[in-house]
Amino acid sequence: MQRPIVCATRGGQASRRTQEKAIALAKERGANLIFLCIADPSFAPLADDALEAALSDELTRLGRSMLYIAQARARKQGIEATAIVECGPVWDKIEGFLKDKNAQTLVIGAPEEDVMLQAFGAEKIHKFVERIEENTGVDVVVVT
Repeated sequence: MQRPIVCATRGGQASRRTQEKAIALAKERGANLIFLCIADPSFAPLADDALEAALSDELTRLGRSMLYIAQARARKQGIEATAIVECGPVWDKIEGFLKDKNAQTLVIGAPEEDVMLQAFGAEKIHKFVERIEENTGVDVVVVT
């Protein structure tokens, strides 16, 4: 069995293309597929620890729901995918996850426009890809 393919996804219309590419790669390579969502509440820093914890819980719950849909898409195409939600800084969590799972490929989507709160703004995506490939040896597929 091949090392797993990890699809870091956040939901929405653009993520559907990313998920479909990851499903196709898993079928083509006979590899396990893991959908990964990172719940990072740092985009909305809150003064109250209880509010930060509540936001983290909500993001995790939303992430699980979104990944359930991604798994259903994969299942329709004959792929049983694992779904995992982790909390924390997006870049660090993805990098650590790839190392932990000994992944062969990371599939991510490129944003259609540079939105201020995105972890992967148009300029940042290239830096992230370089970092991942250099620090993990994992191939990165960017879906546009």
